[in-house]
Amino acid sequence: MSLQEPAAQPVTVRFVYQVTGVLKFLSHLDLLKLFNRALLRADLPVAYSEGFNPHPKISFGPPRGVGQEGWQELGDLQLREAVPPEEVCRRLNQALPAAVRVLQARLLFEPGPALMAVINLAVFEAEFPAADPLLPQLAANVQAFWAADKLEIVRYHPKKRPKTIDLRAGVQLLELAENRLHLEIPFAEGGSVKASEVLQQLLPAGLPCRLARAGLFVQNAAGERSLP
Repeated sequence: MSLQEPAAQPVTVRFVYQVTGVLKFLSHLDLLKLFNRALLRADLPVAYSEGFNPHPKISFGPPRGVGQEGWQELGDLQLREAVPPEEVCRRLNQALPAAVRVLQARLLFEPGPALMAVINLAVFEAEFPAADPLLPQLAANVQAFWAADKLEIVRYHPKKRPKTIDLRAGVQLLELAENRLHLEIPFAEGGSVKASEVLQQLLPAGLPCRLARAGLFVQNAAGERSLP
């Protein structure tokens, strides 16, 4: 580099990606390993952490439940220098399996809060077989859930004390339209309700379900939402 050439500036790439098919069973840690391997093949100027065990500076939004598809998941990748967003998408998709796709990306030149710090709403979509005879029972269960003042369950953990959770208080919106269920769950400081826990209470035995986290958002006090 000559004295006249400016030094390259690090930049963060915020990207939207999806996880579908059999890879919906990847855990959050497995997904991180998958992206780390893809970055080795993508030929991008990735920034690495310092220390004895350097690793790519990549992070994700709140963990997705194992077994759930993710349609609009979010991640941040730090690069040593700027690369056009469409090129980042192309190179990553060439290195990732077909069930994980980077849909779009944008460059963030100013540092900001981490995704985990700003995302406060998760939106889910559950789909059921059309005209299934159990759908009327599901509709009745949804109505009863929404009308309840409180619906408590006990969450067990092998290394923690049992915890009582009020599912009703942890759900912002629950709507059933034909064979599709729309569910909105805010993230709470003390722990959030899980979509799987809500469905466990709602679904009649024997009703198949395809569950996906459809999006992650920042929602303000007025209820307005945006992508971080």
